Amino acid sequence: MAQTDADNSHPRPDDGKIIELEPGSQPLVRVGEIYGRAIKYTRTFGLVEWVDDRRAYHVEWFPAGQVKRVDKESWRGRPL
Repeated sequence: MAQTDADNSHPRPDDGKIIELEPGSQPLVRVGEIYGRAIKYTRTFGLVEWVDDRRAYHVEWFPAGQVKRVDKESWRGRPL
C-alpha cells in the first residue's frame, strides 16, 4: 500500500517509467541520516524504504543525487 501511494505521488510524473528492483537486488542506501533500501527508481529519483527508531515503516522518493549506496558493514538501519 505505501509503495503504491508513493508511485502515485512521484515528485515528477514525467520522469519516465518507474523501474522496480527485484528483492534480491535492492541495494542498501543512505539518504542523509536515513538508512534504508532502494526499491524503485526513475531517471532522476529513487524510492527508498526504511524503518525509523519508533519502528514505523516509511517509503519516500528522493532525488537520485541524494541516494548513496552503502556496503553491509556501513549500513546502520533497522531490519526491513
